[in-house]
Amino acid sequence: MKRSNFIKSTCILGAYGCLGSTGFLIGACSSPAYFARYTLESKRLIVPKSEFEYTTRDGKQEQRQLVLVKPGQAPFPIALFRHTNGFSACLMRCTHQGCEVEVQGDRYACPCHGSEFSFSGEVLNGPADQPLQTYKTIENEQQIVIHLV
Repeated sequence: MKRSNFIKSTCILGAYGCLGSTGFLIGACSSPAYFARYTLESKRLIVPKSEFEYTTRDGKQEQRQLVLVKPGQAPFPIALFRHTNGFSACLMRCTHQGCEVEVQGDRYACPCHGSEFSFSGEVLNGPADQPLQTYKTIENEQQIVIHLV
């Protein structure tokens, strides 16, 4: 095998492995990570509520608890979580040393040093001592607006 073909094959297999584990780690409530469609208008991300809906393999309509939004060239996604009384939006950047947090079960967890945060961004376990950056959200019948300012 040529060296260039070996490198391509190795990179492709590695990418599939990373995608598979990322889907597992970012999965919330047994569903894989979902990057939502959005529009950006004057420092506001507008996410249709329909982005939380999906159809299972057996045809049932279900609701996602969490979607991710990654605007443009932003280094970190924003997690938009559905609570019983509304939505919260958190930047998925750990306040300890800046690693990207992951969704693990019922919390965000930092793979670098073990900090854990609630879906509202509060610190559950350190070493982080500051909550995740959050954004104001407003919803109406059809959309959730994340204010980036």
